[in-house]
This record gives sequence, structure tokens and C-alpha cells, in this order.
Amino acid sequence: MMELVLSNSGYNVTTAHSGSDGLAVYGNGANFDIVVSDYKMPDMTGIEVEQEMIRRDPSAKVIIVSGYGGCETAIEAMNRGATDFLRKPFAPEALRDAVRSALERDGKHTPIATVSREFSRRNVGGFNFELNEEALDDIYGDLTCTFEVIKENDSPRYVKVILPAVVQELIKAYIDADVVPCGKRFFQAMCEFELETHLRTEKSIPPSATLMIDPLLKRHTEWIDRMMTVALAD
Repeated sequence: MMELVLSNSGYNVTTAHSGSDGLAVYGNGANFDIVVSDYKMPDMTGIEVEQEMIRRDPSAKVIIVSGYGGCETAIEAMNRGATDFLRKPFAPEALRDAVRSALERDGKHTPIATVSREFSRRNVGGFNFELNEEALDDIYGDLTCTFEVIKENDSPRYVKVILPAVVQELIKAYIDADVVPCGKRFFQAMCEFELETHLRTEKSIPPSATLMIDPLLKRHTEWIDRMMTVALAD
């Protein structure tokens, strides 16, 4: 699916099925402008692939993508030479933007501070928000994500986004799978989307400081469709 996204954007894309296959195709890097690699692969990690490519060509640009790990994984990849890091699930626009930005940038690397911020904080309509905590109801299975939301010059507020267990099952039925790609992170991202949508459209904190994803609306299925194009299991 990532190949389709990039090919439809006008790039010539070559694919490989593993890290070692990728290195064999890559050669000395003369025929490639940028590499997009999974972090977790059967034979070697994306970081190992990245380091070998950089050894062969110190100017190599490598974007690592993964649904595993958190900010620490991203920073490790960046410290070891990655040009950028994308956390699954991400929309096709995010992949296109990352590739375009990397190719256009004079310097090789995205600042680590930028990558770190993308893992913790989002900015929408003048509001900054980040995931503060999450809780899974042991009895009913409902997921509650609590976000710290800050508007400039205002005190922090906390907003809960609840994803009921029944809606989680509806999502699995919608994508026809027993599990969602990227596991818990997929549902967290959906809660982020719900809060982002509210802040963008209402331009205010929810009056009750709580949002409920119930029922599954058209905007949710459209979001799921976008995510599923690139949220491939590692």
C-alpha cells in the first residue's frame, strides 16, 4: 500500500520483502534517492538496514516506519542515522509529506526535537494536546484515553475520549479482522482523531470534558479507511 501511495504521487518505487533483500537491491545506493524501511522485519531490523546503507553511502536518506515502540525507538533510529521516523498508523498524506520533505531538505536529518514532539503533542486550532494516560476497563473493555489540552495563556485541561468495547468490535468487523493493525496504538490514534476533530470544528474544549466514540460514524469509517492503507502489521 505504501508503494501505491508513493507511485500515485509520481515516484519510481522499488520494493523488497526483507532487510537483506533490500540491501541487495540497494547496492551502493546510486540508483535511489530515499529508502522507506519497516523497523521490525524477520531477518534484521530497520536500524540495521539503515546503518548498512549509510556505511555504503554516508549521504543515504532512510525513513523508518513502525507500529512498535515509542518515542525512544524513534530517537534511537534518528541518533543512528535515520532521516525521519513515522509511527504507524499514519495517513497517506503523512507518508507523502515525509518523503517530499526529506528529498527537499538540504540537511539529511529531521531535528530530533521535531520527531519527539510528534510522538507526544499535537497542535490543532491553537490547542496543543498530548496523551496523558489511558485506562482499559477490566470488566467491560472500554478504552479511556485522557489528554492534556492546553490553549495559549490558559491552564491545562483534561479531556477524556472513551472508545467502548462494542465500538472496538465494530471496527474489527468493519476491517474484517480479529485484531487491528498496530494493536492498542490504533485505538489510541482513533481517540486522538476524535479529539482533533472536535477541537478543529468546535474550537473549544468539550463542555463535559468527555467525548464518546459511539456510534461508529461515517467520519470514523473514512478515517479507518485512510489508516488501513498504510497501517500494515510489521
